[in-house]
Amino acid sequence: MFVPGSGETSPDAQAAENLHNFFTFVAVKIVAGKLQSYSREAHEELMEFLSRNTLNDGDGFCRRLMRESPRHKVLALRIMEVRSAYSKRDFERNNLQKLARMMVDSSNTRLMREYVLETSHIEDK
Repeated sequence: MFVPGSGETSPDAQAAENLHNFFTFVAVKIVAGKLQSYSREAHEELMEFLSRNTLNDGDGFCRRLMRESPRHKVLALRIMEVRSAYSKRDFERNNLQKLARMMVDSSNTRLMREYVLETSHIEDK
């Protein structure tokens, strides 16, 4: 389906970029959770770095983390390793598609119902 105004980047490519950044977010959460139980100091360093840097751009986050210090470089490499593993083995693409479709259908139904109730002055029972 042609999507006007999407420029040179297809909606699928834009969604893939968002997923790529989301995989970084997930990897940071996984690594932080593991560090919390076995390396308090590394966990605090990662949390402090995270408080100063956004995860909106996953590659940018990892790039900055690698350049922060040699210890941070190790954290960045671990995050990249985890995001790769998550995207290949743990991420359930079929489940994502199913959930997204269900959310769209549910949202459309809810919005249409709200509009009909609002414009027809029928009381919701």
